[in-house]
Amino acid sequence: MPAMNPSAGDSDLTEKAASTLDGGETSLRRNAPALRLPKMTKVNRDQDDSGEDSDDEYARFRANSGPTTPNISETAAQLRRNLSISGLQDLAHTPRSEIRKSAVSKVWRPQDEVARMPSDWERLVVHVIRGGLRAGNLAFALRATLMFVLELVKSLRTRKFNKNSFGIALFGPRNFRFAALFAIWASLYKAVHNSLRLLTPPPVKKPRSRSSSAMFTIEKGDGNTSPDENRSGTSTPRSGRAALEGKSDEEKAKVKAKQKQRAFMPDPRSKIWHAYVAGAISALAVLVETADNRISLAQQLFVRGLEGQYNVAHERGLINIPYGAVITFGLACGQIMWAWLEAPESLDKGYRRWITNASQVAPRVTDVYREIRHEGKADADFVLQKWFPGGKVPEPISTSPLRYPDVAPNAFNRRGIKGKNVRKIVEWMDSTRKGNPGDIIDCSLVHPWETSHWRSPIDRFMEVTRWILPVYLTLHFVPAIFLRPGKFLKDPLGATIRSLRGSFRSSSFLGVFVIIFQTQFCAQHSLYQFIQRRESLNKNVPTWFKQMLISSWLKWFAGFTTCLSLFVDDSRRRAELAAYVLPKGMESAWSVLRQKSYVPFVPGGDLLLTSAGMSLVMGTYAQNPEHLSGLVRRIVYQFVGRN
Repeated sequence: MPAMNPSAGDSDLTEKAASTLDGGETSLRRNAPALRLPKMTKVNRDQDDSGEDSDDEYARFRANSGPTTPNISETAAQLRRNLSISGLQDLAHTPRSEIRKSAVSKVWRPQDEVARMPSDWERLVVHVIRGGLRAGNLAFALRATLMFVLELVKSLRTRKFNKNSFGIALFGPRNFRFAALFAIWASLYKAVHNSLRLLTPPPVKKPRSRSSSAMFTIEKGDGNTSPDENRSGTSTPRSGRAALEGKSDEEKAKVKAKQKQRAFMPDPRSKIWHAYVAGAISALAVLVETADNRISLAQQLFVRGLEGQYNVAHERGLINIPYGAVITFGLACGQIMWAWLEAPESLDKGYRRWITNASQVAPRVTDVYREIRHEGKADADFVLQKWFPGGKVPEPISTSPLRYPDVAPNAFNRRGIKGKNVRKIVEWMDSTRKGNPGDIIDCSLVHPWETSHWRSPIDRFMEVTRWILPVYLTLHFVPAIFLRPGKFLKDPLGATIRSLRGSFRSSSFLGVFVIIFQTQFCAQHSLYQFIQRRESLNKNVPTWFKQMLISSWLKWFAGFTTCLSLFVDDSRRRAELAAYVLPKGMESAWSVLRQKSYVPFVPGGDLLLTSAGMSLVMGTYAQNPEHLSGLVRRIVYQFVGRN
């Protein structure tokens, strides 16, 4: 070719590719060696990357497009073939391994699945219906399995098996609501995203001036040109060639692998904002859920969307926060732990109860703390009736010195009361009845089963780790089996060991979290009591320092320092944990600000927040799915796929 004419080259390429079509699928890749074109120089590529020949991008896309989605008649024909006698006979003679592989691919989307794009409205309808049904079935199966496993763990711990509970776990109404949520979400997203693409007109061809055409130079092909370069002879800004400039072969391979996984379709009619709009509209599916679940889902989606957008900005060099996940976790936990002590109404009731159980403190001890701090009084009779069996203090075993026997555990005092703490509690009750409960809660009420502050952290760590271990075993094994079944079946022993190691590390993380907060809590109060009980110290220590030791903001700081526990767990889980607690902290902070009338009431805020979060998540997924967390990326891929 004496001169390079991009339009003519693409036209010839389109005609050759069209001649190889068989049933809507292109075999262009197999014929690539016969379609080699002259290789362009770097000047040519740079000129092309500027977008001057992007008008022919749509023609190349049509020539290189993969298999499309079936229409109604093709779907009906496929069903007839599968249900026909000949189809059943073929199925009977098919090896079991192939049947199993086919069945798994129908339920669980393979990682190398080819993207299928509806080319007209009829195919779009079929694509949306099939995608919605698949998403609903998968959501129902996953939730039913998880609920069944959790119910089984609960039954093993309580040693009580209830058939009705297992039936509700498998076929309860919440499972159907959950399935409807994902089915509607996937259907709306696919419908809106592909509709916007079909409604967008293809690029209009613009005439090329002679001056711009003269800038192109030709370099003969050397036989080593890659099929991707030979197919079109050019590259486009969408092809990602700019990301490969100046990189080694190994780095180029990694970049290309990421580019192949991107869900943003190479159709020139696709625009980045299509995914954002489709994600926002698909959030209407959240209306099938209850109000409480809508709020929780909205918070999680918004945080996940912010995480994805932060990662995109970080990759582009726009923002960089060292240990950002750790700092975010600390800020959220500072607010959560402060609210747990000072403003419990700003936290969800179930989440507040979970924190109390995880802390392993005596029930209602936080209520006693708030009564002493904010009201200057406490219900001593409640402590007497609930913590001591029969509502009576045991008789002392010695009067000089005064000693009490240990108290057996009960429902409100799960680990009993040591004799030394019985004496302190009795003295506190006598003082409280006289109208002087003190300025702070005594540690004998916080951990009555332990008298030593040195042994208490170790004891608390062991109890918390043992308490949460079954939950983390479930959370580690269920994703390993159902989200990564291929890896699990390939190496079940290795996957089991990794899950066990991860479960113990995550359980240890929570144990360290609890002892960091409670050690500081007890240290502050013990130091305050030490100063108050010594006249010389009480007289010389500044008042502001003593008030600081029992101030609420120091409790917030203690909650913030719990972020150090993240270094116990796997570094890859830090962002996940930060994303989990951040919505809780944001909800608590918003509730406190609303109580003080610092922020206005927003009608339909849960739906608006869900739309914003889903828009950010799907926009990130369509462009750079690797910037979403691994769990979110795998979930979206299984329910939506690459289109």
